[in-house]
Parts: sequence; C-alpha cells; structure tokens
Amino acid sequence: MVCARCGRTFDETKQDYCGFCKTVHAQNGEALRDIKGILRYISDKFGAETLLDRRRTDALISDIFPKEHAVRRLIYVALYDGCAQKLYAVRAKPFEVRCAAAARCVKSMRDEIGLKGRIAAEAVEAVGCAMGCEVAFKKSETLPAAATESVKNITDPAEQYSLGRHFDRLHDYEKALYWFEQSALQDYGEAQYYMGSYRLEGRGGAQNTEQAREWFLRGAENGIADAEYMAGYFCAEGIACEIDENAAFEHFMKAASAGSAEAINAIIMCYENGIHVEKNPSIAEKWRKFAENGTPVDLLSEAEAPQPTPDDGEELYQSARRCLSEKDMEGAAMFYLRAAEMGHTRAQCSYGKCLYLGSGVEKDTAEAFRWFKTAAEQNLDIAQYNLGVMYLKGVHVDKDLQLARHYFTLAADNGHAEAAKILKKLK
Repeated sequence: MVCARCGRTFDETKQDYCGFCKTVHAQNGEALRDIKGILRYISDKFGAETLLDRRRTDALISDIFPKEHAVRRLIYVALYDGCAQKLYAVRAKPFEVRCAAAARCVKSMRDEIGLKGRIAAEAVEAVGCAMGCEVAFKKSETLPAAATESVKNITDPAEQYSLGRHFDRLHDYEKALYWFEQSALQDYGEAQYYMGSYRLEGRGGAQNTEQAREWFLRGAENGIADAEYMAGYFCAEGIACEIDENAAFEHFMKAASAGSAEAINAIIMCYENGIHVEKNPSIAEKWRKFAENGTPVDLLSEAEAPQPTPDDGEELYQSARRCLSEKDMEGAAMFYLRAAEMGHTRAQCSYGKCLYLGSGVEKDTAEAFRWFKTAAEQNLDIAQYNLGVMYLKGVHVDKDLQLARHYFTLAADNGHAEAAKILKKLK
C-alpha cells in the first residue's frame, strides 16, 4: 500500500500504518487524519464502548496517532462533556431523537466549551458515527467558518488554523493572516508554515523576509516538511541570511526524509549538478527512483535515504504500565497485547500473566502458555520461570518435572533468584 501522507510503500498485510511517518490507513488506502476516520478506527478496533472512557480514548489516540495533535485535542473536547455517553444512550432511538440529542451536544460544546460552528457539528457527527448513532444536521445548524469568527471564543490553535485556511480559500488574506498568526503563536506547525509563506509573499500585510525565515524555521522545528524545505531554500539563496550551502543541504535532506517532494527534487538537482554537495549522478538517480517508486530504500545508503522508525512496542508497553499503576487492568491488558504483537518481549510475558490470572481479560491458560513460551524463546528469565511453574503444577500441560527443571535452570542461569531457589528444592 502507498502511504497517502508521505508517498512511501508499506506492507498492509503486516501493519495498517506507514513505517516511515506512522500514519494509520483504512483498508481502502485512505490516511486516517480526520476526527471521523480516527474515531471510527478506534471504535472498530476496540469497540464503541471504548469512547465512553475519554481518558483511555485519549491514550489510544496518543499511541496510535502520535502526530495528529490537533485532532487529538478536538476529540478530547468532543468527548469532554459526555457527548459519547449521550449519543450511545440514544443509538437505538428513532432518527429524530438521535438528531435532537446531537443538537444538544453541539449546543453544549458551543456554550460551555467555546467550540463554535461547523467544527462542533462535525465533531458530534464523528462521535455519532463511531458510536453507531447516525445523526445529521440541517444546513442552517451547521454554521460556516466565517460565522465562528470570535476573538473571545476561538482559542484552540487547530480551530484558528482552520479559520485561516477558510479565509485563505476565500482570498480574504487579511483575516487569514490574523488567524494563522494566532495559531502560529501557540506553536502550531502548519500555521507557522503559512505565516512564513504570507510574510514572504506579502499577502495580507507587508512583505518581511526576516519574519518569513523565522516562521519557516519554527515550522521546521515542529516537523513540517515544507517549512524545512523553505528554510533550506533561504540558506541556499541567502534570503534574510548569509548563504550557507551546508545548512541548505542539511535542511533539504531533512525535508526529503519527511516526504517533501520539492526537497527530494532539490536533492536530485544537488547531486546531478554538484550544488551544495559533491557531484554524484549515481546517487541522484537513486533518489529519482526513490521519488518515482515510493520506497526503493534498498537502493540508497543509510545516510542517503530515510529509514522507517523502528517500533518495538516500548511506548505501548509503558502505556500498559501507566494503566496498571492506575488500577486499569483492562487498559493494561489491551496495551500489553498490542505491544506483544509488535514483538516486545516483556509485554508478551506480561500479557501472558494477564491471561493466566484473568486480569483485565478472560482467563485463558492455553494462550498464557503460548505467550510465555514466545517470550521464553527470547531468553526472558521471568517467562522461563513461568513456564517452569506451569509444568511443575500441571497448568494447561501435564506435570513434567524434567521440563520444569529445564525452564527453571534457564531462568536461574539468567539471574532469576526464585527459580534458583525452586531448582535447589527439586534437586
């Protein structure tokens, strides 16, 4: 599958997210970055009831969609005042009843939280869709973006950025500049890129290349590939700064690694013509194939091409530990399983323990044995000890002192003190 965000290819049969930019995709190949798609994904994968717990939903979105900060904030706001509970309670009611409940949710978010206009309506529709509660609003109830303009109420940077884009499409550049600046001042990366573009071109106000460069640099720091490319362009051309070929090439490489088409083209041109770097047509050709085919990473050296960020499940494992500290056993089991499926050895053992005890998940000693064995084969002492206990007690397997000694010996050799004690008694 070709990633809809960065254009690289990944194997959708093994994972539903791009290994490069971590963007999750639907089965039809669409990148899930909007509130409706993300909530639908969470609902389908973990059950609609998960949305009733906004803390767990927020943790899931943080782990599965780590780059979608703006959507995450909007979802948290949408669930904040019990929107999911209200819609879940009326999901089986007539359509008119569902729509009335949804309208009350929109009003609540407008009056109590300050979320305005179409954003509130779209958020409620997305929650309803994920909860299996179809709702719709009359056009008169879905206010246009211009109707939401309020310095007092619009404080969320994502909403401010959305308003900026709205007025940008209408070519009302003064209003667009105002909202982009409000959002950018709250460190919203996309808005910072637009601020750089507006200041560079003089849209909505006076042209100011120094400010444009500053905004592009700030956007680059927040991971915006196009802003990173523009920062390199400024260094290459000496706009509002001294010409710095090394810095320019470094910016281009970072932007290309993040998927900027302009930056990849710039890298190709640099290697073809010996600009900012030693001429090397061979490397230029490899980058050209990289741009055309999506992921010919094998053609590129590690220094030349972006590599997928290894995901060993450690973040999910730590999420499980946090749930455990808060006595949320179901949440812990859920995160342990996801980390275990990614190959995290300790998570495999911990999920096996959840299954063995029936903690946060239905008790299943056969599955527990399988996960313990998987972790034990990776030389984890506690998993080897657990297998020894199961063979010693005959849990799921027949009692077998020889195999029990075998696993206790492996665990003891790996430093497990309790296994060493039991081994002495068995001998």
